[in-house]
Amino acid sequence: MSLKMSEFLSIDPAHVTTLATAGIENTDDLMKIWSDKEQRASLVTRTGISEEHFMKFAAMARLGRVKGMSLQNLDALVAAGIDGPKRLFSYTPETLAKYLGEMAAEKKVTGTLPTAEEIAAWFANPRPATNGNMAPGSKPGVDTKPEGAIVH
Repeated sequence: MSLKMSEFLSIDPAHVTTLATAGIENTDDLMKIWSDKEQRASLVTRTGISEEHFMKFAAMARLGRVKGMSLQNLDALVAAGIDGPKRLFSYTPETLAKYLGEMAAEKKVTGTLPTAEEIAAWFANPRPATNGNMAPGSKPGVDTKPEGAIVH
């Protein structure tokens, strides 16, 4: 599932225009280039967009592919250090909700926090590895435990 870069709420419209000029209209375009280190360096140089911004864009692109993910929740997830499905699914829904609440308070996150029901929906049907998410047969909550996570 590809999302248009213009759909992401926190990507500056000037960056969206610059990305389009560089041939990046959607998340598939971004991830093709971003996965190649040489192209990544060239992209940073050609666009003038910092690597830090691109890392955020890539994290948002990966998370945006999670079934049921609201684009309004991406800023809070990325601010909490969750940069993709592997990290996301290393939590249980309960520990993720708690962790996001703690990080929102600590980092003064202004993005919309997902509800417990929204989080539970992400875990109900994680997508396969072909979309950059969990491998077929994998179960949420069993990957390496990130700092602050309590996996049951």
